Amino acid sequence: MRELLTQKANTDRCPGIQDGHALLDLSRGWLKHGNPVVALELLKTAISSREADGDRDLRAKVLKETGRAYMMQSDWTQAESFYLEAQRLFTDEKNFRGAAECARNRANMHFQQGNYQVSEQLCEQAIEWASEINDYALRATISNTLGAIKSATGDLRESISIFRLCLADFESSGNVVRRGYVLLNIGLTQTELGEHVEALSSLNEALAIAFSEKDTHLVEICYQNISKCYLAQNEITLARSVVDTARRILPGLNSKALAAELDLIDGRILRLMSDFNGAADVLERTLHTAVENNLTALEADTLREQAELEKARGNFDPAAAKWKAAAAQYKRIGMDKGYKDAIQALKNLARTPHA
Repeated sequence: MRELLTQKANTDRCPGIQDGHALLDLSRGWLKHGNPVVALELLKTAISSREADGDRDLRAKVLKETGRAYMMQSDWTQAESFYLEAQRLFTDEKNFRGAAECARNRANMHFQQGNYQVSEQLCEQAIEWASEINDYALRATISNTLGAIKSATGDLRESISIFRLCLADFESSGNVVRRGYVLLNIGLTQTELGEHVEALSSLNEALAIAFSEKDTHLVEICYQNISKCYLAQNEITLARSVVDTARRILPGLNSKALAAELDLIDGRILRLMSDFNGAADVLERTLHTAVENNLTALEADTLREQAELEKARGNFDPAAAKWKAAAAQYKRIGMDKGYKDAIQALKNLARTPHA
């Protein structure tokens, strides 16, 4: 880690710009526009700058943005190492805002990987630091992740209560983008509860904010989950239309996780359209992406969908094997609802004629 951070960067990356503060600002601009590759080049130069050598707080900020860039590329190991080092420096410097932001971002990263227990612990630590400096807006962003954890682990009504509090905080602070993300999470939870009309309202409101604020990441996630909501209502044509629109207007998705999620939805749609061979090909690709990028929750969801596909084909033994694998994965990452659903599906399969 230390060798990586102290290695001198190639100054040709940004000719004429050597100031660490300026390089950090430039990198943030590239990250905001969804380009972590260019941002990383700038950050590599920034970490070797004279300013970063003499200013521990600046160094911590560069490390934090480097972690963010790697997280955008779904490189969890690299992101974690940079966030940890930044968090340590921020804590040493009594910069509790920076420390809380690192812990929050790590919580978000572990949430994406399905490590819900770790994510919740990091949220609690981040909330403690945010409370130390009475930063309620920051605390709201952390609570947003906590609400998502409650939703993922099956405590749906509690998660909506937490999200409503976050929404009020962001509305008061005028943070429109964060309001969009909270509406997204409310919509996801309403979908889980089967409240599809309410869910579509929340998700479309979030999508409108995403377009108005030009937040590509939020646009991607909204499209993905609007299609899931239509699927939950067996509105296959509408679901397919949403996925096709997402792929048409969002070429070259930055997040492997989101791209794989769209593939998973495609596989489900193809199954419901009885295109079993097409579904099998798409789901095999999705599973490979999930395993390769350590997307453990997505891996479990894909195994579950493969089980449904094998059942639809009449292949009951392979279906049972896939359900068992999905159940084991859900149990390992602490997704109680997913685990219980998988076990129930196995029981139902055992009662199916000729199973």
